[in-house]
Amino acid sequence: MKTPALLTILLCFVITGSAQQLDSVRYPNGYLYFHTYGTGTPVIILSGGPGNSCMQQEEVAIALSKKYRSILPEQRGTGLSIPVPFDSTTITLQSAVEDLDRLLQHIHLKQAIFYGHSWGAMLAMSFAAKYPDKVRALVLANPGYYKFSPELLTTHVNNLRSHLGAAEVVLMDSLDKKTSEGRGTAADSALYNKTVRLAYIYNKALIDSFMAKIYVAKPNQTMQQLMVSDLRRVHYDLSKNLFHYKGPVTIIAGAQDPLAFYTYELKMIHPGIQLRWIQESGHFPMFEQQAAFNKQLLSVMATYP
Repeated sequence: MKTPALLTILLCFVITGSAQQLDSVRYPNGYLYFHTYGTGTPVIILSGGPGNSCMQQEEVAIALSKKYRSILPEQRGTGLSIPVPFDSTTITLQSAVEDLDRLLQHIHLKQAIFYGHSWGAMLAMSFAAKYPDKVRALVLANPGYYKFSPELLTTHVNNLRSHLGAAEVVLMDSLDKKTSEGRGTAADSALYNKTVRLAYIYNKALIDSFMAKIYVAKPNQTMQQLMVSDLRRVHYDLSKNLFHYKGPVTIIAGAQDPLAFYTYELKMIHPGIQLRWIQESGHFPMFEQQAAFNKQLLSVMATYP
């Protein structure tokens, strides 16, 4: 490990007070950094976005670390894992999947459990579709798209609108128009994002505390835009490829998530999926109902000793 990486370890420990180890693996365009917590059966933990900090799921990693070896990658294009060049040639679904394979090889793992939230669940499923023998189990939290289609996108947007009050919908549309016309400010962008996020949580009164957890670190919008563009380019669709993976799949999801229909759709195309619902929770049950979520998560994980 190089001196800059060691310095980062020390800083990380001072800042979070919980990370046991920060390491990195070389790839052609830079380094992929990853955090490790605890010991035992390895679990790869993939945060959402795309483009969000891996630290969004650190509390999950810490909860699992009491019995498992939690491995939390800083996905390419986030945190310290910035490729050179940072463009459409280095930020792709394929590169994200290959990074996970590269990570397993680096830490000498033939197989691991994969946990993913939202976009992280999409990435975990994509990895399982390509490397089915390297996935011991998929544990997914509120998975996002299993494919890109106009119908799913329309349902997604309409569900978000239905989870907002009339005043919030008017505000959201006004801010969206202002931004699209180039008149929006940074404050407008922040207010728009907060208004949209109201649709993703059950208890609207807690929006400020949840925003702090959702955006524990600033997301990398460049990575997000590049990855979404690539998903469109490759016509992202797991409805057939996911069958390459024959192992167990469990989804733990907030019952009031406006994206819950993705979970039902996945269950229809992959009937073997086990569903566990968390009541009074939207898209982030690990924040809204942490005790109930952790209980379900540990219960599922206990079946993979």
